[in-house]
Amino acid sequence: MSRNGLTPQEVKPLLVGVINIQFTPFKSATEIDEEALRDNTRFMIEGGIVTGRGVQVIGGSNGEGFSLSMEEYRHLIDIVVDEAAGRVPICVGCVRPATEPVIELAKYAEEAGADAVMILPPFYYPDPSDDVVYKHFKAIADATNIGIMIYNNPGVTGKDLSVEALTRLAEIDNIVALKETTSNMFLFREIVYKFADRFTLNANTYRWMMPLDYQLGVVGHNNFFANIDPAFALRMEDVDMSGEFEQSNELWTRMLDLYKFVFTKGMYKATAFGKEMARIAGQPMGSYERLPLQRPSEEERIKLRQLMEKAGMVVS
Repeated sequence: MSRNGLTPQEVKPLLVGVINIQFTPFKSATEIDEEALRDNTRFMIEGGIVTGRGVQVIGGSNGEGFSLSMEEYRHLIDIVVDEAAGRVPICVGCVRPATEPVIELAKYAEEAGADAVMILPPFYYPDPSDDVVYKHFKAIADATNIGIMIYNNPGVTGKDLSVEALTRLAEIDNIVALKETTSNMFLFREIVYKFADRFTLNANTYRWMMPLDYQLGVVGHNNFFANIDPAFALRMEDVDMSGEFEQSNELWTRMLDLYKFVFTKGMYKATAFGKEMARIAGQPMGSYERLPLQRPSEEERIKLRQLMEKAGMVVS
């Protein structure tokens, strides 16, 4: 059960707003930078990423869950749950390709007081069958009593979750949310139409759909901008929620060059760029990067600063 004693169904309406994928700062190849992690957690909460306005997702893709040992994952969960102190929902991205390690992580997250877990379908081998996907999520749900957010990421698993697969998963009570990353807009619209009443829906569509995604029924955006500038991330959210296309288009136009620079060179590069943006904004982000991430070059850092300024983001 969550730190605030909430059941999965009580957590469900709280998984909205700025779904911030928190970076994991490292001080060495074997050690999380706890001081930087605590500072970053406080910074985002004090900046307005709190219950009703956002969610902190830790250990996700941009949180480099793929590089964390099980011991480090537990340490990460303990630090953030403690520092957040119930002020913002904590969702643990359980980035493991097989079912049993995910169950182990989900159980620990529940015991530590996290509010939800974010789960991918099995992903080591691409294109898992709908039956395998169902059994994977059912086994995790049966072993825990924590709210589960489905993470549809075809870039990792090799295929989109189908409407038929989601219909079966909707039968599992403690699956309460869906993070949708499809680039198939027809599928996206059908999913929102069919599942908005069943799941809390959030998406990675802000770079091409805002504000149309919210008008369709999405209630949260996944990004990492709150690590860098919480006020900016909240402005994006407010503009999207307003449904004002002119405002959204103006913001998108200012962000376009930054989007293209950060997100078109692969996700390892995007995460490294995101962490460097946090440093440019004056946030501690650890002194060490674990391969396959690499610190951007000085030329890239200068470009990031220029694009952040153009977008209206804070720089130090």
